[in-house]
Amino acid sequence: MDLIKKKKSILNYSELKEISVKSSLINADGPYLIQKSVWSKQILKSSDSFEKELFKKSKTLFSFRELVVIRVKTKQGLSIESKILKGEFSSFSNIQALESEIHSLDFQVRKKSFDIDYFEIIHTHPTGCYIEKEDGHDVISLGGLSQSDYDVANYLQSKYEVRFGLKAICPGGVTYCSI
Repeated sequence: MDLIKKKKSILNYSELKEISVKSSLINADGPYLIQKSVWSKQILKSSDSFEKELFKKSKTLFSFRELVVIRVKTKQGLSIESKILKGEFSSFSNIQALESEIHSLDFQVRKKSFDIDYFEIIHTHPTGCYIEKEDGHDVISLGGLSQSDYDVANYLQSKYEVRFGLKAICPGGVTYCSI
């Protein structure tokens, strides 16, 4: 597919829900949509206000810059977010920045004498779900969490011995979540 020359239409969550009725690419499971890939099963949900705002900050007039936020959730119900990091989180230098933020969040949680339940890596994706015409047919392309996203989460999970969830915020107000 030549994405430069052809027009593509970004799909929003409601449109994906409609497609799930007609296609096996996405399955409805209660209030969420489920997409299966070779390496994972992902939940698709409508982006919340925090996610929409983070996505909006990723866009500039002429480009898109991936942004990352680490969120820690405690067993006591507290949620704390890191500062916003810029750039792809799977690059080596950004993994070091992630680890620095993880240490900072861990300190904040321990200072309150709380217990960490899990971390979330929340990041923006420039591509999402879209539909385009190719040879007279509608072709659906689904974005979502990549293998490298899972590799980073697995690395951090084994290093820190705590669960790391993933969220990819995509155009159209759609957020992919790891299960």
